[in-house]
Amino acid sequence: MRQVSSITTNNPCYGIIGQGRLARHLIHYFSLVDIPFISTSSRDDKGIKTVATKCDIILLAIADKALLDLYHTHSILQIKPCVHFSGALYLENIIGCHPLMTFSYELYPLQTYQSILFTLDSDSHFSTLFPKLNNPHILINAKDKPYYHALCVMANNFTTLLWQHFFDQMQSKFGAAQKALSPFLMQTLQNINQDYKHALTGPLARGDQDTIEKNLSALNNDAFKPVYESFINAYTQQQASDKLQHTHRRDHITEKEVIL
Repeated sequence: MRQVSSITTNNPCYGIIGQGRLARHLIHYFSLVDIPFISTSSRDDKGIKTVATKCDIILLAIADKALLDLYHTHSILQIKPCVHFSGALYLENIIGCHPLMTFSYELYPLQTYQSILFTLDSDSHFSTLFPKLNNPHILINAKDKPYYHALCVMANNFTTLLWQHFFDQMQSKFGAAQKALSPFLMQTLQNINQDYKHALTGPLARGDQDTIEKNLSALNNDAFKPVYESFINAYTQQQASDKLQHTHRRDHITEKEVIL
């Protein structure tokens, strides 16, 4: 287990390096649950030396591309367990602990922070890194991190782009008020949350090819037309894959019955 074995206290003090959204949310979360910490900027050499000297665990809440440079530039960091929060990277000497959450400029209530799922490198232990936190957590192998992160990006960032486009066009082209559009968004999210497997509605779910063709024609001058086409292709491939898996399971069950 990388570096974590050097933690000898059940109430560690954390050094939080970074000044972005994640760092602000970590600071707020720790403040709400009375976890000791010292924070500093990644540009503050004196501050980095202070947190590395006085803190038990260093949290690198900075951009992925800056992680290794900061870690190797400040050799004092290498004597303490360091944690990064990238969902895509596996680093030999820095422990990965990705929070499965989107962080806005607004800070969240304690219940929201406590519900965040953390995804850790498979050779780490959440309870050792954060003994005073009870967040749900899972372990992930290094080779699976890029795929895991791609799923996160598609589910969160890509849908955000779609909803931004929806709100922009509905307001600018059709004069709909944002307040009147919000129930559509909220119900969509609620349906997914309650039963994601059966939440899909509309022409794809119905197999309504005529409506799909009309949609595509109407999107000729819209930058999101390729997105619509890509989703059709992805859905078609997924349906074919699911059908094949179902057939294999059915044949396997039939084969067992014959043997019995």
